[in-house]
Amino acid sequence: MKIVDVKTTPVSVLMEAPLRWSMGVEHGTTRTIVELITDEGLIGLGETYGGASTARRIQESRPLFIGVDPLEVGLIAKRFEVFRVTSEQMARAAEMKYVAAGIEMAAWDLVGKALGKPVSALWGGADRDAIPFVAYLFYREKGPGGIGGEDSPESIVERYGALVNRYGFEGLKLKSGVLDPRVELRTIESLRRTHGDQIQFMRFDPNQAWSVETSVRYLNTMAAYDLEYVEDPTWNIEGMALVRERVPIPLASNQALISFDQFAPAVHRRSVDVVLVDLYFWGGITQAKKVAAICETLNFGLAMHSDRELGIGTAAGLHFVASTPQVSHYYDTHYHDQLDDVIVEPHTWANGKMKVPTGPGLGVELDRGKLERCHRLYLDRGDAVEFFDPRRPKWTPHLPLW
Repeated sequence: MKIVDVKTTPVSVLMEAPLRWSMGVEHGTTRTIVELITDEGLIGLGETYGGASTARRIQESRPLFIGVDPLEVGLIAKRFEVFRVTSEQMARAAEMKYVAAGIEMAAWDLVGKALGKPVSALWGGADRDAIPFVAYLFYREKGPGGIGGEDSPESIVERYGALVNRYGFEGLKLKSGVLDPRVELRTIESLRRTHGDQIQFMRFDPNQAWSVETSVRYLNTMAAYDLEYVEDPTWNIEGMALVRERVPIPLASNQALISFDQFAPAVHRRSVDVVLVDLYFWGGITQAKKVAAICETLNFGLAMHSDRELGIGTAAGLHFVASTPQVSHYYDTHYHDQLDDVIVEPHTWANGKMKVPTGPGLGVELDRGKLERCHRLYLDRGDAVEFFDPRRPKWTPHLPLW
């Protein structure tokens, strides 16, 4: 069996209501759907970040995987590893990680289909059949029909109650770095006071919008409300270390620690407690499994990072968590905020958990009609589904808001 062709389709999916975060407003998500085609007629599905630029890079990378037996998926992963080596290639390397992730995911889907096995069986075996999630809370703008508009502690408390009633979540992650820190502190206070018995885990994520001083001041107060961890309150490993040595809450990272060469300084400075592994930022399943092994060796906690995956990427995440015992925290996802998907049977929750697909490969099927609809939306909107927040025009990226 050989890979003989690849098809790439950029798609857009809108959110139920625009999501606010420290770097702007997310109206939706842009992804590229990957189809690897073999000489035996099998099609492997993958999904990754980005639109037309990512799709073009995938086509330019054909020599790295065309003609390869998908059963030699490790060979494909090794060929892409060269793009994470030199700092001079950082911009291209980031995009090539997304390319590698989409191609490798589709190759694993092919292997599973060829062998009649779910990919989790190929990644070490699933030790559970359903994965628990926490709700993902955002301050939101108003969407169609007046949906959304959460801009106060009271409205966020109400939003969490609605998600618990609908999906059965036992915890939450609050995307922050949006409002004045005093308001966000009151939001945490109100959530714990109102839903204390329903919140087993509570996370807080300013996305590096806070200075070290603001982080120390407000997180020491938040410690009274039993946060599971705080994700990237401030900028870079040094800043995280300065916060961690003065704050009792565990710190997690998907921004300060996002490459293998950052593990050593993170350990040396004791800046991070929990690593948020991402199947795309790290360059695919093979690299993510290496992250899990490092976390086990160095005694880091491990959680899955989520950034608006559609059904194919969500399936890969479910299989990864099910087959990776080092994952020590519940999953979070934007999935309950998204209005559409590209698979035949979208994932659903029961008692706050999503089932791990049991079919061969990733266990999901592409819906051609939905794919075409989401592709047309991409063609109409391009990549313009994320914007800097017009209410904060003077903010400079990578400098703290507070």
